[in-house]
Amino acid sequence: MKKYLIMFAGMLLCALLMQCKKDEITVPESNASLLIDKINLLRQRGCNCGTEYMPPVPDLSLNIQLQNAAISHAKDMAQQNYFDHLSPDGGTPAERALGAGYTGDFRGENLAKGYSEVDLVITAWKNSVSHCKAMMDAKSKAAGAGTAQNYWVVTFGGSL
Repeated sequence: MKKYLIMFAGMLLCALLMQCKKDEITVPESNASLLIDKINLLRQRGCNCGTEYMPPVPDLSLNIQLQNAAISHAKDMAQQNYFDHLSPDGGTPAERALGAGYTGDFRGENLAKGYSEVDLVITAWKNSVSHCKAMMDAKSKAAGAGTAQNYWVVTFGGSL
């Protein structure tokens, strides 16, 4: 009986360790809110998007509906192994925001794939003129971010 208990404990420990290892390759959800914080730091300072200077603009507020849309899209891309603003079923970023209950003006969506840290994602977006301008858009008032595996999504919204 003792032998079986030891075997069971070993199998349980192995299963727990495998689960922890799986979690290590997944980007933590807390990175989603950190992503908005880092975008707000950029918005507070202003920056160059290509050759165009973008002056400081007000911070984005976190919006739960936009966040749900971003999380859903990040998970969908990870599960279906694609990387695009359009989902395989043809869903657009604006439709995802609306479907998540967002009633304000949809402004845009930034995507990234393959990055392990928030700062790397921000740098990549800052080095892309269109992504940089989306982060610095003064008409964007709210945002939500989502991550799944190595997929990153920020959805921007305007006034309600």
